[in-house]
Amino acid sequence: MPSTLIIGAGGVGAATAHKCAQHNDELGDICLASRTLYKCEAVIEAIKEKGNAKIQNREISTAQVDAMDTEQVAALINSTQSTLVLNVASPYCNKTIMEACLETGAHYLDTAVYEQEGYINEQPPWYANYEWKYRDAFSASGITGVLGIGFDPGAVNAFCAYVHKHTIDTVDTIDIMDVNAGNHGRFFATNFDPETNLREIMEDVIYWENGDFVSIPHHSKSMTYDFPELGEHKVYSMGHDELHSLPFNIPSKRIEFWMGFNDQYINCFKVLKELGLLSNQPVDVEGNAVVPIRLLKAVLPEPSSLAKDYSGKVCIGCLVKGSQSGKDTEVFIYTICDHKECYKEIGSQAISYTTAVPLVTAALLVTRGDWNVQRLVNVEELNPDPFMELMPKLGLDWDLQQS
Repeated sequence: MPSTLIIGAGGVGAATAHKCAQHNDELGDICLASRTLYKCEAVIEAIKEKGNAKIQNREISTAQVDAMDTEQVAALINSTQSTLVLNVASPYCNKTIMEACLETGAHYLDTAVYEQEGYINEQPPWYANYEWKYRDAFSASGITGVLGIGFDPGAVNAFCAYVHKHTIDTVDTIDIMDVNAGNHGRFFATNFDPETNLREIMEDVIYWENGDFVSIPHHSKSMTYDFPELGEHKVYSMGHDELHSLPFNIPSKRIEFWMGFNDQYINCFKVLKELGLLSNQPVDVEGNAVVPIRLLKAVLPEPSSLAKDYSGKVCIGCLVKGSQSGKDTEVFIYTICDHKECYKEIGSQAISYTTAVPLVTAALLVTRGDWNVQRLVNVEELNPDPFMELMPKLGLDWDLQQS
């Protein structure tokens, strides 16, 4: 019987723990670990209150761990006899957790590309700078590693692979679009870790075009798209994880990521940036070194606290254009997720939910053998069919519009 270790107890970690508990007949005993133990304990208590464990007498435990310490993580993997590690900690921790998995033989899944602490505008392709360097080690050890298996990156990579396999044999362009049309009632907040979220928005935009990566300033390129159920929304071109693997696995003339922001969010972001509050460089405050973006993180609402007041829906999808057997075709493949329904089921908002469900779907596929490929891969390298079949059973359906 497998055993599952989840590292990270933020909004995504909590949602992941709930969804793993719902499938603990296959994922076995579960341990939720974080640097902050009380967060883990609160999540486990919520799972019990909602009765979300499929097998009630199977162990769901907590542990304290410094995910930046390889030996601590390895020791925890060994003590819990974990065969599967789901990394939903800070992207700063990817390398240490990967190394711990290599040391112990546990399979590895994460939801975001590695980031260096205090460093922005990493050179593309991002995966090649760190994660892909572990490919030989994973293959030699016969360990499966699935990189970037949240929703974007993750499910959208599977969407692209599915369309390429079944609908468009020659891909021209891929536009990945993410719009949150929900309302949490706060003046300004981020839907996941503020330090990661705001740095992602602040970085230069990188996208793929005509065989190379192109860089432009953030918020310098936008368009309006009419989304199913949500209607028209303005989206901005952004650099994003999936752009750094897709061009190497699905040949395309252009691949670009777009995210929706309303005017208030953009205006707040601009003010924070101009005031220097998005800086990751320490400043002296009465003899104390303070990193501005971490101060901002401390005063902004905790992302998981947004869930109870959230209303509205999220739409994330891929607009793929190209041809099938020489005939031009266009596909929009997408998922819509309701904030209130997510909160009702597991106490989560839709952003955390849409990241956790693909991750746990992948965990089940690795456990069942469909995705146990015993090497390190990005999602689009895997057979998308079992993923597309299983994900709706875990709570996220999808649809496809073709013209």
